[in-house]
Amino acid sequence: MVINNNIEINRKCLSKTCVRYFVAIVAIWVLLVGNYAFAIDDRMPEQIVEDTSSKVLKTINEDNDRLREDPTLINQLINDTVIPIIDLDSMGKLILGKYWKKASEEQRESFVAEFKDMLIRTYAKSLVDYGHAKVNVLPARDKQEGKYYTVQSELEVGSGKAPLQVAYIFRKNKQTEWKVFDLAVDGLSLVKNFRTSFSQEIRETSIDALISRLENTNKSGATDEVAEEVAAEGVAE
Repeated sequence: MVINNNIEINRKCLSKTCVRYFVAIVAIWVLLVGNYAFAIDDRMPEQIVEDTSSKVLKTINEDNDRLREDPTLINQLINDTVIPIIDLDSMGKLILGKYWKKASEEQRESFVAEFKDMLIRTYAKSLVDYGHAKVNVLPARDKQEGKYYTVQSELEVGSGKAPLQVAYIFRKNKQTEWKVFDLAVDGLSLVKNFRTSFSQEIRETSIDALISRLENTNKSGATDEVAEEVAAEGVAE
C-alpha cells in the first residue's frame, strides 16, 4: 500500500525524535527477559530490572554467533519472554487514542497483533549488538503515583556514547502483576511518538488502511522505512 507524501514527510520528521527509541527498545527487552517463567510475578519493577538485565545480556554474549546465524531465534526470544510482560492492549489503546474508541473489537485485536509483530521484526535483528550494554537503576523519589510506577534508569551502550536516560512506566494488570505500557527516553514517550505518526496516517487514510499496511509489511518481511532510519541513526550516534 502507498501512503501519501504528507504521511511520509511526517514519518521522516518523527524519526528525528524517535531515534533514541531504537536503543531504548533494546533496553526494554533487556529489562523484561525471563519473567514469563513465573505464573504470577509479584516482584517490584526495580527488582525486575536488576534481576533480568544481567541474565539476558549474558545470554546474548554467550550465544551471539548462533543468534546472528539464525535471526528467528531472536524473534522467538522476544515473543516468548518480552511480549507476555508488556501490556499491549493498553499500549495500543494509548497509541490509537480516540480511534481506539471508534474501532471495532476485531480492528483493535488486529492492530495490536500487527503492531507487536512490527516491533519484533524491526528491532530483533539489532538486539545482538547490545550484549555489552548495561542498565543502571537510579534512585528516585515519588516512584509510584496511584496505579503507575516509574523506574528511572541509565542505559550505558558503550563506544564512548553518553548514557541514555530511560524511564519505564509500569501499571498493574488484573492479576496484580506489574507490566510495562510505555517508556520514555530523555523525556520522549514512545507511545506518544507512535500516536502522532499513526493518528495522521489514520486521518489521511483510515484505521483499516493502517492495519493493512502493517500486515502487508509484516508478511513481506520488510522493515518499515522510518524504523530503518531510526535504527541506522541510533547505531550511528
